[in-house]
Amino acid sequence: MIRLDDIDRMLINELQNDSKQSIKQLAEKVNLSITPVHERLKKIEASGLIQKYVAIVDPELAEKSLIVYCQVTLAKHQEADFEKFEAYIDALDDVLEVAYIAGNYDLLLKILLKDMKAYEELILQNMSRLDIISHVQSSFVIRQIKNETRIKL
Repeated sequence: MIRLDDIDRMLINELQNDSKQSIKQLAEKVNLSITPVHERLKKIEASGLIQKYVAIVDPELAEKSLIVYCQVTLAKHQEADFEKFEAYIDALDDVLEVAYIAGNYDLLLKILLKDMKAYEELILQNMSRLDIISHVQSSFVIRQIKNETRIKL
């Protein structure tokens, strides 16, 4: 585990707000010269705390406006079935997140699709044909209130 000081936290928070900032801009914000900021960032990146730098795409402009949360129950709780489901779901680009959950369902999926027709195709023509799935229940987002990618340090 990497030990972070206040300057490291400030740098990470700044990068989460805008990862395209130059090292010079970051250095000015934390009142250090460029070299120590660069060294700190390399240390943080090497630790794995920063996993990657990404562009966040507007779903509406990408014509992906339907957000669906699917709760999935597997027919059996065998390791092979979980592995088969993981391999299946890994190949689906529209599935943004998958989590094993405790409770009435085994998995929770966050899916981003163009429209209800795309949802129907995914569920009826693909997912429902898997013999390892016993139940799928879906909820559709009417309006998203908060969607953050930052982890405040």
